[in-house]
Amino acid sequence: MTLNRSLRRVVVKNATANLVRLAGSGVVALLLPPFLVRMLPTDSYGAWALLLQLTIYVGLLDFGIQTAVARFVSHAEEVHNPAQRDGIASTAAALLILAAAVAFSVVGVLAWQLPRIFTAMPSHLYSGARIALLLMGGSFALGLPISVIHAVFVGLQKNEIPAAMVIANRFTMAALILWVVFHHGGLAAMGAAVAIANVASYAGSYVCWRVWAPHVRIESSLVSGAFIQKIASYSLALAVWFAGMLMVSGLDLSIVAKFDYPATAYYAVAATLTSFMAQVQGAMFAALLPASAILSARNDAQKLGAVLISSTRYGMLILLAMALPLMAAGRFLLRIWVGADYATHSTAILQVLIVANIVRLSTLPYSTLLLGTNQQKKVIMSPLTEGIANLSISLVGAYFLGAIGVAIGTLVGTFVGIGLNLFHNMPRTSAIVFRRSEFVKQGLLRPLACAGPFLALFFFGVNGPHLSPAAFSLFSAMAIGGTGLLVWVYGMVASDHRYLERSLHPLRASLVNPRQTDEVPKSL
Repeated sequence: MTLNRSLRRVVVKNATANLVRLAGSGVVALLLPPFLVRMLPTDSYGAWALLLQLTIYVGLLDFGIQTAVARFVSHAEEVHNPAQRDGIASTAAALLILAAAVAFSVVGVLAWQLPRIFTAMPSHLYSGARIALLLMGGSFALGLPISVIHAVFVGLQKNEIPAAMVIANRFTMAALILWVVFHHGGLAAMGAAVAIANVASYAGSYVCWRVWAPHVRIESSLVSGAFIQKIASYSLALAVWFAGMLMVSGLDLSIVAKFDYPATAYYAVAATLTSFMAQVQGAMFAALLPASAILSARNDAQKLGAVLISSTRYGMLILLAMALPLMAAGRFLLRIWVGADYATHSTAILQVLIVANIVRLSTLPYSTLLLGTNQQKKVIMSPLTEGIANLSISLVGAYFLGAIGVAIGTLVGTFVGIGLNLFHNMPRTSAIVFRRSEFVKQGLLRPLACAGPFLALFFFGVNGPHLSPAAFSLFSAMAIGGTGLLVWVYGMVASDHRYLERSLHPLRASLVNPRQTDEVPKSL
């Protein structure tokens, strides 16, 4: 077992909370576009998607401070140091108030220059887009200091609380946006709906802090230069990481809008599905951050290495379970989800972005463990290099090929990133002890081998000779059955089977003899 039983339960609990949060957010993210694409003109929906991505830039002004708070609070709790916990939280809040002021300025400049940056956007959208950007961006900027509360709960291993807050925010936001659209409101009114939902969420976060974490003090008197230095030392590398991520996935829609505006809405639909994949992985493996911080405090490098390999294998299996059906049935699913027009224009973009996300997200557990062990400073070259490669190729691709060229740039950049992780970063991260050959064989290739039947379905059943519906259904059933069998026999190891058997034992006992259900935990 790679984690002791109590720590494993905490990781599973937090990962489950993150997934529940994602499920709630995902319902909104997946159910809202079908309404919007059918009720808004294509150019208006493209502008709305673009505005949503532009507001992501506000979150990047966090500079990794929220992650730093979660890591240091978790570490302080493990070593029983409340003074460090409260000092870190208070100092982070002060720093993020300054970041919020910068964010307001950035949003103002973006709104002012919007017509000059996106010259192909229809002119009648400029006024509403500017107001929406100011309202949305301003409300997200206001939330930067509030994000400390969420980070504190993560550090305290109470992920279920921020998960509930995020779900409430997303449903409120979706309800308000739909109300505006059904009443024929424009971009400005939609932006106001987002701002109202955000402000209400911030008030809820404050209440949650006072009710469930009143022992954590966030006060100006606790702000310290020493804590500023500690946070800055941790977050500097994260800021570089986020700059790289901005070039990887934060500018793609903006590039499309600049060079191929008519395709903005189509690219946004494809990116929504692939970003959902990334959010699933992020939600699960965020639970590794505090756990790895605890193992780091215990100087258990061997166990960290075992956690890396097993979590990479799990991550790849889950990635493939999400990605392969989308690859094989992407056009059909898009047709149902957003209509035939979007399916025609978005399918190829979706397929390229899916492959890019499989490659990039395969090393997400490694990146998370780097953050948990405070080793991110050793590997700042790779995110920047991947980001520069991605941005450069995407710009060239957009100029010559339009939207699909941006997707290709993303794909090429991910191979640069994984190559740097394998050959440059991993030999430098001494706090996590593992063999790269074992990482590649057990973490990456073992799950990929299970995908053979589905890959055959994609290449021969989808992109190959035309098959009748009956033949395609038979081929799909064989691919699903073959992949499932390979996952059970080869993708999962003996410890996985034992863990599943222990987990299912109470359920099996209750089905066989319901009266003995209450006695099962005692026998375990």
